[in-house]
Amino acid sequence: METQAFGTTSDVAPGGRDRGLRISCIICTYNRVELLRRVFEGLLGQTLPRTEFEIIVVDDGSTEDVGSLVLHYQRLLPLYCLKQENRGLGAAKNTGVTASRAPILLFMDDDDVPAPSLLMEHLRTHESYPQKHIAVLGHTNLHPAIATRPLMRFVTDVGCYLFSYGRITDGEILDYTWFWGGRSSCKREILPGPQPFNPLFRFGCEDIELGYRLSAHGLRVVYNRDAVTTMLRALSLDEFCRRTETQGRSNWLFSRLHPAPEIQIWAGIEDAHSRWQRLRPEYNRMIDTARRLDAMAEARIKYGIEMDSVFVALLHRAYWDAFDAARLKGIVTAAVECRRTDQEPLSEPLPAVS
Repeated sequence: METQAFGTTSDVAPGGRDRGLRISCIICTYNRVELLRRVFEGLLGQTLPRTEFEIIVVDDGSTEDVGSLVLHYQRLLPLYCLKQENRGLGAAKNTGVTASRAPILLFMDDDDVPAPSLLMEHLRTHESYPQKHIAVLGHTNLHPAIATRPLMRFVTDVGCYLFSYGRITDGEILDYTWFWGGRSSCKREILPGPQPFNPLFRFGCEDIELGYRLSAHGLRVVYNRDAVTTMLRALSLDEFCRRTETQGRSNWLFSRLHPAPEIQIWAGIEDAHSRWQRLRPEYNRMIDTARRLDAMAEARIKYGIEMDSVFVALLHRAYWDAFDAARLKGIVTAAVECRRTDQEPLSEPLPAVS
């Protein structure tokens, strides 16, 4: 599995240590060149001096020309890029961790633009909590262009399928389930070596699964409301259904790797097969209903037509039904596929946590 490196600005090989660096930003990307450009622009505006941070981009097999974009911004930023075949988030994050050099690692998404103080805020919290087991969760807003979209508001503020910031307060100390990929940072010394993420997780759970393993050694997550990024990309209903189905598959794998009751509850595994069998005959209808109501809600927003409480309740119920059913479908599909092939999901060893 060859990894190609390009775009380095440093005389120190990636993966070495540089005492001047305070934080490494690790960004995994796949076919989002224009969004990545805006992320780089945000990193150009950081209040932290550029001599004190580095950016490690892991191109996870994009067909778009990420290389040309990196080479342009490499003249302006301490930027390094590694290109690998498409292997998913877990493997891509491992590549980024291996290449990084700073004592603090910040995992960023390729569609979130950082506020100017993002890096300083993460470092400030780590300085306030120097213990190696303390990680930091930042805050992600929705860009105004997508914040009024009914589905985006639902998945962040109501159903909390994407974010659930309304449940926590600034400065709160949280457990491992808040070690969210794309907006969290941690100290390198708590990680179990240069390959901490389980590469079996292509999308979803790679962050919480690592957090769970680290929790045995005291991992806690401090929420910093001022460590802000802004999400640029809206998701359609069909995209979010696919996302939750994929999340369901990862939840099933997580539950097989760790049979602890708390993981079974978090992953929603209990009675998944029987619940899916009840929903399966109605699945397509549920998705179609959510699709139609979502289109009606978008039209009302576009033409300035108020949504009354009855319509909003119906819309939200349709979203819940569709996304919960899609996640159940993913859980059961993963289980059935594993049984058909007689494959044990633990085909690669987990990194040990010392």
